[in-house]
Amino acid sequence: MKKYIFYASSVWLLLSIFIIFAFYTGNTKLYWIDVPTHFVAGIMIGAVMFLASKRNIRKTIIFSFLVFIGWEFFEIIASSLSEKEFIINIFSEQKSNRIQDIIMDTLGLALFFLVYKKRLKRVKEYEMN
Repeated sequence: MKKYIFYASSVWLLLSIFIIFAFYTGNTKLYWIDVPTHFVAGIMIGAVMFLASKRNIRKTIIFSFLVFIGWEFFEIIASSLSEKEFIINIFSEQKSNRIQDIIMDTLGLALFFLVYKKRLKRVKEYEMN
């Protein structure tokens, strides 16, 4: 399971970097890439925290939210310290976008738990037969 999480997160990271460098021009803004990135990050962080907390759901939720909020604080600090323009300036966001980011992270985390619950149910059904 751990290697699948590593492979999936590596593929997503490489795909995101490829999209940014391949399709970014001065006229095109890829601001929409932020939404699926946060959604998939919620899934990945949920999976990693779930394994790190030894399948403790409460700890997974708490630590995942700490990471979600910590990332947003990182963006705030980086925007106050940075004067350079990035390829996609993720650091100059509005409050509504930060809330949207945390919501998308949370939806990704919820999807992780939904898939985990369905898979666990299938495993139990299989073991009973």
